[in-house]
Amino acid sequence: MEKKRLSKQVLYNQMNNNKPFKFHWGHGIILTFILFGGFMAYFYMNMTHENIDLVGKQYYQDGQNFQEKINERNGANHLLEKPIYEFSEDFQAVRISYPSSIQKISLVFYRPSDAKLDQQINLSKLSGDFQIVKTSFLKKGPWKLSIHWTQNNQKYQEE
Repeated sequence: MEKKRLSKQVLYNQMNNNKPFKFHWGHGIILTFILFGGFMAYFYMNMTHENIDLVGKQYYQDGQNFQEKINERNGANHLLEKPIYEFSEDFQAVRISYPSSIQKISLVFYRPSDAKLDQQINLSKLSGDFQIVKTSFLKKGPWKLSIHWTQNNQKYQEE
């Protein structure tokens, strides 16, 4: 009886040995899956709330007018005199130099990631050889500048 009791006591002591926790490869695999799942959940939540305005509101009409845009760009490539733009070092102003034959210029500042920040500035009745336009509305990030102008009653465009 003593022997039986002793073996139960030895077993009990071995099971409740209060050894410090040892981290082994099985725990690492489980922890890796948990961290990966958490990252994927975080990534999914952030990306579903991101607003990307790569398609315009009038995409069908824009598609129909695309050939007209191509013709305007090709025509601008063949011009000897066309508008030239330079940004200031701090991007707070843009200087537009143009030939005297231009009747009007339109600057379109396009922000691919947020359509609410898009700006169009129309310059007409041009006098002199250049104009300076304030661009303090430009926030940090990617921007595209498209210049549309009319020269000798012909429309041109350049990006």
